[in-house]
Amino acid sequence: MKVFFLDFEASSLAEVSFPIEVAWVDQSGQGERYLIRPAPDWTDWSGEAEMLHGIGRQELIRHGTPHVHVARRAVKVLAADGALVFSDSPQFDGRWLHRLLGVAGITTPLPVLHIARLYGHVCEPLRQALPAPDAPAYRDAQERVRNLVREIVARAEEAEALRPRVQHRALPDAESLWRTWRLVQQGVAKAIEAGQVGG
Repeated sequence: MKVFFLDFEASSLAEVSFPIEVAWVDQSGQGERYLIRPAPDWTDWSGEAEMLHGIGRQELIRHGTPHVHVARRAVKVLAADGALVFSDSPQFDGRWLHRLLGVAGITTPLPVLHIARLYGHVCEPLRQALPAPDAPAYRDAQERVRNLVREIVARAEEAEALRPRVQHRALPDAESLWRTWRLVQQGVAKAIEAGQVGG
């Protein structure tokens, strides 16, 4: 399974907001980042949002990559070979991706999934180690695995939250999702090695 971690910065959180920066990171940790030059009819702007991400509208106009080029690159990479795209805020990131592709005339469906679904996939080996459903110890083991999964994900998210990094910029935020995913993978491997599922 090929996965990408996606993040956008935007003009605001309003319905009429538009994407101003996008980044994605693949499962090897390699990423791409683009400032997006606005389309002519993208006029929404929030001073509060600008204070968070620090990107000014004039910077986008002067240094941004044309929105059509960014859209074409995004669909070429993110829609290739059945890749799955994950975000910690698919409601917003999915909307901005759809807006970016739509204004470029691209109709390729490109769903954005919640990162929790990927964590669940990573934790699947723990569930596969459960005894058979009709075994006497199944229910206790199932509850133990549920708690273990929550603990592994919470520890990974906490470790990443404590890590000093730039926030509210697309590439650092996408890289943060990738690092958390890696920490969840490591937590699952350690739990299996330590025999925390059975018994």
